[in-house]
Amino acid sequence: MHKGGKFLTIPITEDEIFTREKFTEEQHEFFNMVKDFAESTIAPITDEIDKLDQDLSRKLMTEMGKMGMLGIDIPEAYGGMEMDKATTSLVGEALTYGQNASLVVTYSDQTGIAMLPILWYGNDAQKEKYLPKLVTGEWIGSYALTEPGSGSDALAVKTTAKLNEAGTHYILNGVKQYITNGSWADVGVVFANAEGGKFTAFILDKDCKGWNRGPEEKKLGIKGSSTTTYVLEDCEVPVENVLGEVGKGAAIAFNVLYVGRYKLGAVTLGGAKSVIKVALKYAKERKQFGQPIADFGMLQRKFADMVVRAYEADTIVYHTAGSMDEAIGDGKPDSNAYFAHLQKAIEEHAIETSASKIICSETLWRNVDDGLQVFGGYGYSEEYPLAKMYRDERINRIFEGTNEINRLIIAGTVLKKALMESLPLRTEADRAREQWLPDLDYEQAGDFTKELKIAELSRSLVLHAFDACLLKYGQDFKNRQWVMEPIADMVIAYMTLQGVLRRQLQLPADYKKRKMANTLARLAIAKRFSELSELVRVIWGHTLSYEERQAAEVRLHEHVQQIGFFPDTIADKAAVVEALYEAGEYFMND
Repeated sequence: MHKGGKFLTIPITEDEIFTREKFTEEQHEFFNMVKDFAESTIAPITDEIDKLDQDLSRKLMTEMGKMGMLGIDIPEAYGGMEMDKATTSLVGEALTYGQNASLVVTYSDQTGIAMLPILWYGNDAQKEKYLPKLVTGEWIGSYALTEPGSGSDALAVKTTAKLNEAGTHYILNGVKQYITNGSWADVGVVFANAEGGKFTAFILDKDCKGWNRGPEEKKLGIKGSSTTTYVLEDCEVPVENVLGEVGKGAAIAFNVLYVGRYKLGAVTLGGAKSVIKVALKYAKERKQFGQPIADFGMLQRKFADMVVRAYEADTIVYHTAGSMDEAIGDGKPDSNAYFAHLQKAIEEHAIETSASKIICSETLWRNVDDGLQVFGGYGYSEEYPLAKMYRDERINRIFEGTNEINRLIIAGTVLKKALMESLPLRTEADRAREQWLPDLDYEQAGDFTKELKIAELSRSLVLHAFDACLLKYGQDFKNRQWVMEPIADMVIAYMTLQGVLRRQLQLPADYKKRKMANTLARLAIAKRFSELSELVRVIWGHTLSYEERQAAEVRLHEHVQQIGFFPDTIADKAAVVEALYEAGEYFMND
């Protein structure tokens, strides 16, 4: 199986990644179809959607169902299209061009955590009953795991499920909180402790007595999506609605979240690109001191940073999706063995899916924040689009596991892979103690020889820092969040750095935007190496003696001097701004 996390252990020159430049003609066509739908159908009525109009949202979901968008992960046998993960990612990205986060949330919940548990773990009767109507949008789905006392600690649920005397129904009692699509849902995947504390998944449908909905949450943002509590009061769920096996609910609860993370990466990527166009249009129109504010250098720097972040996020989304597709391979999407293999392949990519979620949600956060600053005082007004974007954006660092939890997943997964030797992390860490620049043919990178050396130096720094933590704490590393966080951030920074460099090195010879791709790669590499250099010092300061820290600092300085990587980031950012102003929007989509 294609190993998740392998980017930490292999030289950059040994492998290619999937990127936007490898889209097929069909993928480009599907992206453009969804983007056109979003811009022509959703964007003009975005204010109406945000009034929490159930009929309007259902109508739009039905339209998306007719276009095949709701069945992108579902086999043809149930009315779906069974697309690869790269294509499902580009659909999510394209939908955000409608500039309505609320509808995207409704869609994402439907196509991800609401349907996939039934697809992966349901029996034939359950799939045949629920999936076709969810695929068309006739039914709306939901996923209910969180409770008032259990958020990140997802298994600490209090909801109970007791089998009735007749053995025909489980009787559920408890409260589920923050349920997306809550008041609209016809179907719900819900988790409860069956007798004996057996964590179990159930399918609720609208015929279940005792399934009550609380009032709509008064949310900071995404106001056009439904979010309610579920109050289960002696809720009668037929025994045939047990999803999977009694006591096996944990795998269902968590495996589906890996998918939710990479899909959230895709939709926040689209938002990060969209805000660039909105802010730039305003900057060209708004005049101060006798000229458009787009002419001012400080704002130009913001626009350049927004483009670089979006380029990084784009690289990571499709790098992750492509790696999962390679691991999944070909198979028959209507067999239980296939779905078990698919789940294992996705779970194997826990580092990548968590990193994608973090990188993209934080890219959207920073791009929206910069966009609002471009608008100045008008950005703070509800009459302009940035105020809504600012409110809508905030939930993404909480959805699908907080970014803090996802950082723990990244660091914990690296530790697990090292200890279980599913990746040669300890072998590479041993090498990194002695050799920070592996023996490679760096000249094969041509004009990017220095960048390749910086990338391999960066990989060694990540391994060196992880090794230092492992030597200090051993397996107790998993309980040391003060060091797990910087290690996770180093992994994220390196994943981004190596991704943009691999993307640049594998560009087709006739790629028409090569010069700008080179510029964006240099800027991303410079930024991420700077982050890595600071983070490794944090780890060194905690794990090494004073003499060891001094030696490490000298060693790092000598390597950087030897490589001679000192890019002119001001000139490079000015070139990015020139290309952006000519295009009027993010310009690396084709």
